[in-house]
Amino acid sequence: MENPAVSSQTVVTPAPDTRPDPDLALLQRILGDAKNGRLRLPSLPDLAHKVRTAVNDPRRSVADIARLVQFDPALAARLIQIANSPLYRGTKKFDNCHSAITRMGIPAARNLVVSFTVRNLFQARTPVLRDRLQQTWQHSCRVAAISSVLARLTPGLDPDRALLAGLVHDIGILPLLQYIETMQIQLEPGRLENMVGRLRGALGTFVLKTWQFEQDIANIPAQAEDWERVTGEAIDYGDIVQVAHVHSQFGHGGYSGPPLTELKAFQKLSISKLGPGYSLELLAQSQQEINEVLSILQG
Repeated sequence: MENPAVSSQTVVTPAPDTRPDPDLALLQRILGDAKNGRLRLPSLPDLAHKVRTAVNDPRRSVADIARLVQFDPALAARLIQIANSPLYRGTKKFDNCHSAITRMGIPAARNLVVSFTVRNLFQARTPVLRDRLQQTWQHSCRVAAISSVLARLTPGLDPDRALLAGLVHDIGILPLLQYIETMQIQLEPGRLENMVGRLRGALGTFVLKTWQFEQDIANIPAQAEDWERVTGEAIDYGDIVQVAHVHSQFGHGGYSGPPLTELKAFQKLSISKLGPGYSLELLAQSQQEINEVLSILQG
């Protein structure tokens, strides 16, 4: 005979949710439209493309690169500023583009030209998306400035390359917001932020690979908030950007990742070997240098 007490308490297991993930579906649409030419991805600014091409041509000299840069006087002025900044500070201040490029080197000049011209891509027609892009640019500048200073304190890394890595770590927001704007997709602010957080990494790496960036930089967007990524003992630019990203959140709120001193990337920094207290103090002492680089980036 069936026990009614047992049958009345029968547990019904809910059916699994088989609905498609709308964010991942949107990601696939964006990538598919980009690959099929239906969506025009943000393109590398023309001057940055010309400088990168010239740098890869062994027949080109510092003078050739300087002439290209001088087509944009504001860009030339920023290169001179950065050459005279703490990142490259020497015994003499330079006042011309040729000398600035000579001090920093052609590869560094290439990275910095790309960094400074990328700013022009952070544009949108609608006020909400325009404001969101400006927030992203300001955050990217903070991460880039901190990254460059951290790289200067880390043997084996180039400050200019770290600066570039920091500036492009959130580049994936560009095609995402461009698609939302073009398709006139209406989203609540909270829904937009959730979508940005989930998709910008994959989209950013896709954009940088399309621009033919070297793999260590192209992978940065996908690595920036991957707290558990394993790369071995040697520190890389992904580690630097992670530490800079967390450090940039101090006083700004909204960060939900691990504490800085518990971050695997932070523990790989040479300065972390001196202890978390000293490491944080050293970063605090570098704030003036960070602010100087930040002011150049924000122009």
